[in-house]
Amino acid sequence: MPSLEPFLSFWRALDALFAVEERTWWGAVVSDARYPAVQEANYARVETTRAVALEEIETALLPSVARAGSRREHVVVFSPEAQTELLVEASTRGERIAWDLVMVHEGSTGPPADDPAEPVEELDEGFWLAHRASTRLFDVSDETMLDQLAAIEREVLIPAGRRWFVIRDAGGAPAAFAALLVLEGIGFVDHVVTLPEARRRGHATALTRRLLSEARATGADRTYLLAEPRGVAAALYARLGFERVTQIASWIAPMDRIRR
Repeated sequence: MPSLEPFLSFWRALDALFAVEERTWWGAVVSDARYPAVQEANYARVETTRAVALEEIETALLPSVARAGSRREHVVVFSPEAQTELLVEASTRGERIAWDLVMVHEGSTGPPADDPAEPVEELDEGFWLAHRASTRLFDVSDETMLDQLAAIEREVLIPAGRRWFVIRDAGGAPAAFAALLVLEGIGFVDHVVTLPEARRRGHATALTRRLLSEARATGADRTYLLAEPRGVAAALYARLGFERVTQIASWIAPMDRIRR
């Protein structure tokens, strides 16, 4: 089975881009007062395979994210198979555990970068309007969060090297998007989304092929992504050469109902 460690190396480098990363024996707490509405900028990263109690995580997490202005607890567990007691504790308290499948594409060879019938271009002008429209397809509708997600792109991710790619429809309007970020020599494909009226035309396949090619061009020998464990996207990525690595678990809880 492919290793999770390179994925963690990427994730640690990503977390280090935010304002505060407080390392702990079990992982880290990340917080950033510039983006209090964005859960990825204010959360606990649980890496350890040793048993850790929810109380210990929250003792470090809650004060830090509260100082940043966040009103939610967000915990991501990278080795859930070793943290069954933690997950049971959170579930018993009422948290809804979400699961993401980690997939990886390894090696220097892969599918062709572009299908001539599906031209892929790198986004430049008009990016922000397109980004906001695509973000809504991930069930993000809060205007404050949308503003902060755009700010993270401008101020953190794009300066760190994140690149966006698009396929346009016959009228020239964006129809599908995807993003690539390479850190520590590891690629990560994110935000692969096709607008509803343009689905089932191979856009996601064409974008993923292009991003794999771009990642290899930077020297990345492996590229990761996250997918729904039983979703149709996982099957598409498998056809493109991605392998299953493991699943990671997470939950989000409103701060006002967490009793300390």
